[in-house]
Amino acid sequence: MTAGMTVIAAPPRNNAVVLVAFTAYGALWGPYLAALPEVRAATGATTGQLGLALLVGAVAALPAMAWVGRLLDRFGRVVVASVLVLFAVTAVLPTTAGSVPGLVVSIALFGFGSGACNVVVVALASAAETRTGARVMNRAHALFSVGVLVCSALTGLVATAGVPARAVSVVLAIGLVGWVWAVRDSFPRHVGRQERSARRERTPGAVRPRIRPVPLLVLLAGLAMLVESGVQQWSAVFLSDVLDAAPPWSAAAPGVFAGMMAAGRLGGHWLSVRATDRTLLQAAGLVSGVGVLLIATAAEPLIALAGTALVGAAISVVTPVTYGLAGRGAPSGERGALIGATASLANLGLLLGPAVVGQIADRSDLRTAMVVLAPVCLAVCLLGRRTATVPVLAEERKSP
Repeated sequence: MTAGMTVIAAPPRNNAVVLVAFTAYGALWGPYLAALPEVRAATGATTGQLGLALLVGAVAALPAMAWVGRLLDRFGRVVVASVLVLFAVTAVLPTTAGSVPGLVVSIALFGFGSGACNVVVVALASAAETRTGARVMNRAHALFSVGVLVCSALTGLVATAGVPARAVSVVLAIGLVGWVWAVRDSFPRHVGRQERSARRERTPGAVRPRIRPVPLLVLLAGLAMLVESGVQQWSAVFLSDVLDAAPPWSAAAPGVFAGMMAAGRLGGHWLSVRATDRTLLQAAGLVSGVGVLLIATAAEPLIALAGTALVGAAISVVTPVTYGLAGRGAPSGERGALIGATASLANLGLLLGPAVVGQIADRSDLRTAMVVLAPVCLAVCLLGRRTATVPVLAEERKSP
């Protein structure tokens, strides 16, 4: 899950803060995803109503992503701490919903808080990379997936003892708030505005770079994110409603997906030095397509979980590859901004995935909705063939 990057001038004191922030972000997503069948039953929502609620949550994330970036530039540390606390609070709300309107409002607030948190944690990782020169982003995103995996599995496990998902969310939220208070001085005091001013002083003749993401890369990343969010956010409901799986099985599905996403991302570097980008993208589209068809045709929870794992492992490599292509095709002075613009546009796929699956399921069923994702995976495979022809993305900046 990435957003447009805000570059921080005074970065965190150590990378551990970044990695913990990503892990905590994923940890609070875990109970939310695992609890969707439970919340749906408690509110009496239909598949279409749940899909609508997820769409509202996705839309609510958009203004948060835009506003928080500007606030980070202006207020720095205060915004970092405040947004993490905000997400801790909003992450609990969906598990407390008792009606359909309450479900819609709570997921909207969750989406707003998650969108804001996404920008903050990516900005922290970007700052750490700028300061040290070390690559943090891949590991950080992998730890987000680990957080989802562990805490969604934990939610399913304690459900067998009668412990509601709400209790898990509350404990994790309190833990995040306590951690933010303990490390608050490690967050950056100032953000991009000061760095931009210094850059203008060093290069007074520079003009503002033109950010022109290649549509092919945006489309590839967006389609991959649509499949990612569509499978992950509906996997628990699929096992519960379609296959009548017990709560531990259904709650495990988002965690299995997240775990395989983490494995795919951690293995991405190993694959990238042994295969071309085009080969990786084609394989990712093909294998993820097989995975969604395995889910759609599953007669047993174990088969559906295997399909979920296959999709997670395969689709995880698409966005890192496309962002890598974007970065390598840009002048070094514009690389971060161009990747940020590409990521922001591609995020529309991440936001639309759950709503698309929900609306199709409401008009037919969840099996059909999963089948519809197969052509999306095929499109990733076919578009991957064209990556060798991707042109340079931006012109070198010129000074008069």
